[in-house]
Amino acid sequence: MAESAVRRAMLRHMLVARGIDDEAVLLQNHGAVDLWLSCRGQEAAQVASVMAVGDTAVVFPSYREHAVAVARGIDAVSLVAQWAGNTYCGWNPRSHRLFPYTLVLAAQTLHAVGYAIGQRLNEFAETVVVYVGDGATSEGDMSEAMNLAAVESARVLFVCQNNGWAISKPSTEQMLTSVAERAQGFGIRSWSIEADDPDDTYQLCLEASRYVEASDSPGLVELRTTRIMGHSTSDPHTVYREAEELTTAAANDPVTRYREKLLAAGVVDAAWLDRVGADVDTARRALVEAFGR
Repeated sequence: MAESAVRRAMLRHMLVARGIDDEAVLLQNHGAVDLWLSCRGQEAAQVASVMAVGDTAVVFPSYREHAVAVARGIDAVSLVAQWAGNTYCGWNPRSHRLFPYTLVLAAQTLHAVGYAIGQRLNEFAETVVVYVGDGATSEGDMSEAMNLAAVESARVLFVCQNNGWAISKPSTEQMLTSVAERAQGFGIRSWSIEADDPDDTYQLCLEASRYVEASDSPGLVELRTTRIMGHSTSDPHTVYREAEELTTAAANDPVTRYREKLLAAGVVDAAWLDRVGADVDTARRALVEAFGR
């Protein structure tokens, strides 16, 4: 895919994910959805990373990877269905190469490593990508998964979205080193980047993915990003976050900034944005028709 096409695809996925996210919050506020964990502010990190690893990689998400799901071709209704209590998983994990969401912190990291080892034993060379938040890296499962991946040379790329908060616990109170540095202690090569720009994030994740595939060994990418909303729709995050932090986060919204960047570069135009906007409206209407509000 040409560079301009990749950039347009990334922006499209970000805009669609944002629209679904906004509508899901409204649905939850009206009681049509039981719970929602917004990915607002993390769209750039998610879309750039999943597009960089390619469509053939098998992805194990946690519970906030809505933009990842959109980039994997999952429609709005299928994505939100789990949160409405309608189904365990709204999509076919095999066809989308995206496993169901995992609400138990860091459990998916062990699932991913075990899957990678199992596929290797079956002589399938598959790259496995597992998403995790900074809070989940404090769980024992994450340490076990990284150690097992390193010892067994599992073909796994850990993608940590470090948004600075584990619910109300700041990262500075969770760890004295970065997530990337901790991975190195297990013998895993790691990278770290401010992940609010999709272009830079895509290139770094492409490098990391190629390393994992070429070396048949694990890697970890720490994507330092921002959680604009609360941990979930039931989290009163304005109680424990400073107003200045929230103002800065909103001002640095990666969706808005990337849209303006591509407009200025001539990669997209108003007509293109109107077409995507119409698709977003269609997705939002589908959610209202499916779940009501």
